[in-house]
Amino acid sequence: MIKNLPWEWIQSFAVVAKLGSLSKAAVALNTSQPTLSRHMAGLEKEIGTTLFDRSTQGLKLTSSGEKLVEYGKSMQQAAEQFTRIASGTVMSLAGNIRISANEVVGLYYLPALIAKFKQKYPEVSVEIDVSNKTTSINQRDTDIALRMFRPTQPDLVVKRLPDIKLRAVASKEYLAEYSEPKSLQELSDHRLIGFDRDLQFIKTIKALGWPLFENEFTSKTDFLPLQIELARKGLGVTVTHEYLLKEFTELQAILPDLTLPNLEFWLVCHADVQHNRRIRVMMDFLAEHLTAKLTFD
Repeated sequence: MIKNLPWEWIQSFAVVAKLGSLSKAAVALNTSQPTLSRHMAGLEKEIGTTLFDRSTQGLKLTSSGEKLVEYGKSMQQAAEQFTRIASGTVMSLAGNIRISANEVVGLYYLPALIAKFKQKYPEVSVEIDVSNKTTSINQRDTDIALRMFRPTQPDLVVKRLPDIKLRAVASKEYLAEYSEPKSLQELSDHRLIGFDRDLQFIKTIKALGWPLFENEFTSKTDFLPLQIELARKGLGVTVTHEYLLKEFTELQAILPDLTLPNLEFWLVCHADVQHNRRIRVMMDFLAEHLTAKLTFD
């Protein structure tokens, strides 16, 4: 007869099954590979069946493992929800908040805001995850996310921030040397800063009628903050947030008749933690100050 199985064994099984690798699961669970191996061995011994076929290509669920994996996932999701709801009952401000943002927002918007927030709430510890990849709020990869698209999951609380306006820009030093382009056609005579391997922006610009080809970029990088820094140093023309013209006075907007699509901007947290005082205070603070930043005259 099977005893009550340790929850950590089942959690380990669910994550190993999802990732197909002990080493990857160890990173995800912040534990060691030998620990996970012991969990898997103990679980298989206790239930009397093999859960994984092991090979040099990784771990693959057996038929027995396939039958159990959905129940393991359900238990893990229930545990995650328990954690979120428990967090949502916290009334103290002291503790940690994790914020997820993309590269430009993380580097150019958040530092000043977090410094101001910490002056007011020094007891709050703030972690910032800067990545263009979407983090999972459901799995507590982050508490608060700043996103450029509206999340559709029903269990999230979302707040629409002012759209981020985009402008074609170049440094005043560059324009003094090469003169300001007056039309899209004149851009072919200018140095252009653009993407290396990410072609989505090029497709968007072409759809707007910009006669642009990737081989016309004289400086390339997929790291958006570096595009901005290259423009600040006078290496050419790029497209970036209009707000940054206020921050970097050496940059100047060009081609005022060029219409670029605005970026949607959303502030997001999970419904289960919206009443956590610490998270609520940070959500309100970010909403107020980001709105002020993006509605400047």
